[in-house]
Amino acid sequence: MKYKKIFAMLFLFLVVILSTSGCLKFEKTNKVILSDLQPTYYPDSNSSSELRVALAIGLSPSQSIARYQAITNYLSQKLDRPVKLVQRKTYKEVDELIQEGQVDIAFVCSSSYVIGHENFGERLLAVPIINGSPYYQSIIIASIESDIKSWSEVKGHSFAFSDPQSTSGALYALSKINDNHAADYFSSYIFTFDHGNTITAVKDNLVEAGALDGNAFQSALIKDPYLTNSIRIIDVSPHYANNPVVASPRLDEQTFLAIQKALLEMDDELGQEALVAAGIDRFELLENNIYDSVRELVKEFQALGGEIYGSY
Repeated sequence: MKYKKIFAMLFLFLVVILSTSGCLKFEKTNKVILSDLQPTYYPDSNSSSELRVALAIGLSPSQSIARYQAITNYLSQKLDRPVKLVQRKTYKEVDELIQEGQVDIAFVCSSSYVIGHENFGERLLAVPIINGSPYYQSIIIASIESDIKSWSEVKGHSFAFSDPQSTSGALYALSKINDNHAADYFSSYIFTFDHGNTITAVKDNLVEAGALDGNAFQSALIKDPYLTNSIRIIDVSPHYANNPVVASPRLDEQTFLAIQKALLEMDDELGQEALVAAGIDRFELLENNIYDSVRELVKEFQALGGEIYGSY
């Protein structure tokens, strides 16, 4: 009993010494109740993060959003993640967003894809089938009031391009100029950055001729059949692969495949409604070589001294 009291006193003494010296501190703590513990949450970047989609498709902003909002809404539902639409005026601006990884996927023109694929590894996601075909054509139009009835009569007249990097709205027409210097070929030229604006510019005699996407012209004719009273088609290009959906080289493979699968399987009611809104039959997975004719066009233009987004 005597020893127990001695040990108890020694222990009390040791506690007092340690606590006053700062070696032992007693702090108030919260009680932990095991039943209240919650599992640690790690957000799944493939399902919950924002999918960034860029548009630069040769239409006015309102038309672009109206046509592709349904597709992006469909992707949002199928991938179970929010979608942010980013619209830029030019294809070059969209290419820069893709290259820098500021957007995940984009709707671009065929030559924009070819250039982006060559320069920084832009990836082909899917090709739209429109009016039963994976191909489209550039057309050259002229005002009925002008004396231009063929391409050979365009020289020396005013001209409208859409986007400097557009296959149908610029490169095809430029490839027909031997030295690719538009300033020497046309009396003047403008960039409309909108196929609809090109039609309007020719219709209203702001310019005498212009280049644009044949599908865009057909859509305009459906809305206004009387366009043929003010515009004539004077030249039609060879066939080029339709404007594709592309992905940034920085997009992870799992997300790339998930987006591709969603686009290729738009056969449910929501998918079909989205396709109708965009004027697309369906999306298909086609080989990269379908764009070889566009590659040749780009090479031809560059070989003749043309510089895309440089001075025409």
